Amino acid sequence: MPKVTITLSEEIWKWWKKNPWINLSQLTERELKRIRMLEERVLGICPECGNPTLKFDGKTYRCSKCGYEYK
Repeated sequence: MPKVTITLSEEIWKWWKKNPWINLSQLTERELKRIRMLEERVLGICPECGNPTLKFDGKTYRCSKCGYEYK
């Protein structure tokens, strides 16, 4: 699994040190997945086939049905 570095404000750092049971890796991954799902929904409907579901491959959004690429 790739590793990343995050920066926390002093206030959040102190709070997290008092609550070490919180797994930052799981929390961050869950939040990033939630944001990705929201973005996929916000972009709307595919202009080619009318499908409302989009997928993000890390670089571009594509229609999950016909593969239309959003630019």
